[in-house]
Amino acid sequence: MKWVDFAVCAHFSWPDRPVEIPFEGKLVVLQPLTSELSCTASLFDPAGTTFEVGGTILSRFLSRLAWSKDGGVEELFAAGSNFPDRPGRLGRGTYPFSTWANVEPWPYLYLPLASSTQADLGLALYREGLTLNSDPLRFLSFFKVLNITLGNGPAQIAWINANLHQVRYGKELERLDELKKAHTDIGNYLFVQGRCAVAHAYGQPLAHPDSYVDKRRLYDDLPLIRCLARAFVEQELGVSADETFWKVHRNSDLKSPEILVLRPGPNGRVRYGPFELDA
Repeated sequence: MKWVDFAVCAHFSWPDRPVEIPFEGKLVVLQPLTSELSCTASLFDPAGTTFEVGGTILSRFLSRLAWSKDGGVEELFAAGSNFPDRPGRLGRGTYPFSTWANVEPWPYLYLPLASSTQADLGLALYREGLTLNSDPLRFLSFFKVLNITLGNGPAQIAWINANLHQVRYGKELERLDELKKAHTDIGNYLFVQGRCAVAHAYGQPLAHPDSYVDKRRLYDDLPLIRCLARAFVEQELGVSADETFWKVHRNSDLKSPEILVLRPGPNGRVRYGPFELDA
């Protein structure tokens, strides 16, 4: 097959028309949600591909897009097609759909390169944390980001405590201030009462799936561990967050291969291309 097509549900605004985006030597096409068709992301390989190969590349693209937009992307189902000039059109059916409005294509798109396997894994786990519909499992996915380079609990606890200064605003700061009133070691609290309580079912502490107290506590902790996971991906895995990236490049003449610019394309689609072509 030439196309791998994913029906997706994005937790951020999606382009209101088909857009083409180059990625790892392939072509990705995003198509909007309609009254009959699902929101889709498709990968094209003229030489042919498989779900195992093409689907992995497409998932990697979605993790980079989710990082750039700081919103989850859920993969609903996959299909394949062999059309020569367009991706498949997947029916909407009864699957979940995004409540975010379709918008005009982004004039610029930051798509991080994330050239290491560790960075790939970090972005994948971060998207998983953004996308899952279980707060305990979301918490665990975000915490696993730290485990990519920190192999044991003491190292993870120490990193958290050394980086609490990166929690600066929003619900994550409110939660941190609240926890400091009851806990002197925030890293230990998040590791023991969060990560271990969710990951294990033998002994205590245990995050019981039917306990509203446990569910509410983990829900309250989510913004904090999400913030720390994002800081870890930036600081330890070398992938800039969207706001960090644009602080550097917005007022700079420096060209970056991670900046893609919107241009007219064929077949009614619009296409993104490297920023350097504007020079």
